[in-house]
Parts: sequence; structure tokens; C-alpha cells
Amino acid sequence: MSKQWVIRKPISARINKVLSKEPELIRHLLFYKGIKTKKEADKFLNPNYERDMHDPFDILGMEDTVKRILKAIKNNERIVIFGDYDADGVCASAIFHDFFKKIGFDNFHIHIPDRHLDGYGLTSGAIDEFAKQKANLIITVDCGITDFEEVERANSSKIDVIITDHHLVPEKLPNALAVVDSKQKKDKYFFKYLSGAGVAFKIIQALVKRGNFNIITGWEKWLLDAVAIATIADMVPLVDENRTIAYYGLEVLKKTQRPGLISFYKKFNIDPNHITEDDIAFTIAPRINVASRLAHASTSFSLLITDSSGEANWISSHLDSLNNDRKNAVENILNEVVKVAAGRKDFFGDIIVVGSEKWHPGVLGIAANRILETYKKSVFMWGKAESNGIKGSCRSDGSVNLVELMKKLPKGILIEHGGHALAGGFSVEDSRMNDLEPEIKKAYKKIKKQKINNGEIFIDKELFLDDVNWENYKMIDRLRPFGVENPKPIFLFSDIEISNVRKFGNGGIHLELAFKKNNGENISAIGFFASEDNMNLKIGQKIDLAASFEKSVFRSALELRLRIVDIRIRIK
Repeated sequence: MSKQWVIRKPISARINKVLSKEPELIRHLLFYKGIKTKKEADKFLNPNYERDMHDPFDILGMEDTVKRILKAIKNNERIVIFGDYDADGVCASAIFHDFFKKIGFDNFHIHIPDRHLDGYGLTSGAIDEFAKQKANLIITVDCGITDFEEVERANSSKIDVIITDHHLVPEKLPNALAVVDSKQKKDKYFFKYLSGAGVAFKIIQALVKRGNFNIITGWEKWLLDAVAIATIADMVPLVDENRTIAYYGLEVLKKTQRPGLISFYKKFNIDPNHITEDDIAFTIAPRINVASRLAHASTSFSLLITDSSGEANWISSHLDSLNNDRKNAVENILNEVVKVAAGRKDFFGDIIVVGSEKWHPGVLGIAANRILETYKKSVFMWGKAESNGIKGSCRSDGSVNLVELMKKLPKGILIEHGGHALAGGFSVEDSRMNDLEPEIKKAYKKIKKQKINNGEIFIDKELFLDDVNWENYKMIDRLRPFGVENPKPIFLFSDIEISNVRKFGNGGIHLELAFKKNNGENISAIGFFASEDNMNLKIGQKIDLAASFEKSVFRSALELRLRIVDIRIRIK
């Protein structure tokens, strides 16, 4: 079913006058992003590193953090960087690695936990191992803000802990030496939405500023390639400081010196001169993330820090292989769910609960998203963990808060659970596996429901097919990088006739439509994971198309096309 389309109202005469130096299309798009003054427009359209990056010492806890790290460096103390296993944590860990190597400090260890065996955050076992290694300081990156017991265990082993994180802060903080997380209540830092790697970068900025290191001024900017990957992969808002990070990070990515990323460019046909946030979101980040899903995140970490082109090529091929395994695993799960749905009358109840001991827990989050998109119902999915018990992922259709639902389950059903209102994870003992589905369905009936918002598509402007040209694309391109809170502009193309239909991808799951402009030129529109209704479109049909502009680079040839957002079939 097509979502509701909301066509934005024209901008006022006053705003037109205020932004009169910009082309009409840019004026409209800036206004819809909340920009109403010349100063705001200039800052948005022309990011400036020196002007737009905030002072790292404005972050609460930064002063104590920098003092302790500098002391450890000076005294050659053993430092452990404890990172998370996703792209954000891996990139943050690589940032610290690169900094220590640059200043000639070698007494450090990077520890990234096993997603399936260790779970998220610090563990007591890891603390004990660090104590055996005679560690003096643990620095968490992208995790740690709720690790109370583990911090106390470190304290009892006389290991100082610095927590650097960007997740929501609990009422009470762990008893760490310092906490760097701008979401703390008393934190006065101007910007609250850095990624974990963004926080790590601010610490490096502060260390470079305060430490007397023999490095070139501005060297830390080379780290922005990793920070940009993390910022885009973690889907933090691309506004204010994050916009600056992503903007300059993409510039660094064009000339990155990391053999691992250079190998990625070659293997996946990414032209570094034209690299975009889409290349990160759809090509680079999934392959960095897949290591922790199906193997160990240390592989992705090695990709980012290796100096060897040979090793880089091997790792990029390995990660691509894992990513293909991930795709196949998800498709197999989805096919099995279709079979289960066909054989069970109760499958399409209020909530879907489905699982198999054959399913890999590392891909269930992706599979759950696809199930949610297909059936428009909240879903709990589980698979067999490598250790005892089962692990799962859950997604909400918006009608129910998953955290609250999981709290309603009887004690003993879940070993642990976490997440937020719309997405979460959980684990269950083998002995309670059969209790999971009925208890979730009972809890669902008891919990308060919320009105489902099927979502709206905001149409920025109506255009004609002849408006799909490089001149307009270049104007739109000035608004990059796109992402959360800076979405791609969406345009309406009304009453256009399909001149060709092509299905592509494994099993024909993607859709390409073609249209003819008035001058006879062809223009294509691409839709990935197209709906069943759209897959039945025919040549000669007329549609209304909601789409964004897209530049495709294949074998160094540039092509301008549309990316399908939604389609409405015209009724004759």
C-alpha cells in the first residue's frame, strides 16, 4: 500500500527574498530543511572545519580524560582500548590505534569482543584478562555507559577506567575515573549526537591540542575517513558537527591512505573521486558490520589498520564472501518464514514470533526488518546461539514499545534483553524455548498499544522528467551529505508513462523502470527490494513517481538516474 504523500507548501515571499542569491530550487530545499537566514544558508552550503568543529574541552569529562591518557603515555603505562563490534566501535578503535602509532606509543592493546560469545560491553572475564596483562588504563569506545559491575571489578584490580560513549546515559553513572558522553545531564557541549567514533575523534583532537607531540598540525584530519564511515553507518543525525565530519570525511575518503579502503574501492567499483554517503551506507558499512555478525569484528578492524596491500585484498575478499553469506542466510530465512506462514493459520496474529535452531543470530536483525516491511506486524525472531541458549532480534511496527513488552514477560523467560522502543535483542535458555511464543503473545495483549504511523512521504517539489539533468543534480549535490535529519530531496513526477521494465538482482528482487523525456532521451529509475505490486508494472502504464536524484558511476562512466521512493499507479 502506498504511503501518504505530502507535498510541501511553497516558500514565502520573505524567505525568497532573504535567500535570493541562491537558485529557486536551492531556496526551496533549504527552507524545507529549516534554513531561513543567509547565515544559516552559508553555514549549511559551505561547511568550514575550523568554524564548525566545536572545542573538545567543552565536553564534560574531557579534561580529566586527557590528563589521564597523557600521564599513561608519558609513563608508558599499559592502555587497553575496549571497542564495540559494530562499524562505529571498530572505526573508533582504529582511530585510537592510528593516533598511538603516530605518536610512537606502542604499549597499548585493542580489544574488540565477540558479538556472540561475549555480547555487548565490558565483561568480567575481559577485566580479569586485562589485569593479568598488567593493564593500567581501560578506555571504552562506543560502549560502557551502563557497565557498573565491570567498572567496579576493574577498580578492585587497580585499573583505571575511562568511559567514552554516545548512548543514552542512565540516572547513575558507573564509578569510572572519567566519563565522556555529551548526553550527560550536566554536559554543556553544544552538540549531543556524535557517534562513538565521533567522541573518540574529539578525544584525539583534545590530546593533539594539549599534548606536545611531534606531529604535523592538522594531522588528525586524516582520521576523518574512519569517523565519516562510523557517523554514516551508525545513522546519527547529519546536522551541525556531524555534517562537518561527514563532509570532510568524504573528502578524506577520496584520498585515503588506508590500503583496506583502497582495496574496497577497486573490488566494489567505487570511484574515489565520486564517493558518496551511499557508497558508505550500502557498500562499505555492511561489509565492515558483517564480520561481527558471522565471524569476528577483528577482521574489519584489521582492514582499517593494515599497511599491507596484500592483506587488504585478502580481507576485502573475505568480507565480501561473508557479506554474500549474510545475504543468502537472510534470503533463506525469509523463504522459510513464507513456508511457515503458509502452513500456520495463527501466523498472522497480532504479533509474529518465529525462529529456528538453524538460523544464525547475527543476521536476525536484518531478517526481522524485512519481515516487518513485508507483513507490517511486530516481529520476534530467534536462532541458535553458539553458546547454550537461543538469541533473537525484535522489531516493532510502531504499535508497541518492545522494551516494555519484554519487561512484561514472566521472570525466567529471558536471560537478558535490551534495545529501544522499535528495535531490540534478547536471549533465552534452551529449556524455555517453547514458552517464548505463547508468553510474548500474552504480553502483547496486556501491553498498551500505540497508534501506528504508517509514515508520510514529504514531496519537496514537483518536477518534469526534463528537469532530470546535470544542472539540477549539481544544485542538489550542494546539500550533501544526506542522511538522518538531512534526507535526500524527494520530487514528484506526475502522469509519466513507463517505456521499459526490467527486473534484476538475485531472483529478480530489484526493479528498473525507464521513461522518455521530451527530447527522446531515456531516463531510468531504480528501486531496490521492490514491492510485489510494483513488480507487476507493465510497459505503457502511467504512474505518479516519488523519487530522488542519483548519480551512478560504472566503469568511470557517469549516469544520472532516479531512485524510486514510492509509486502510484494511474487509474484510467
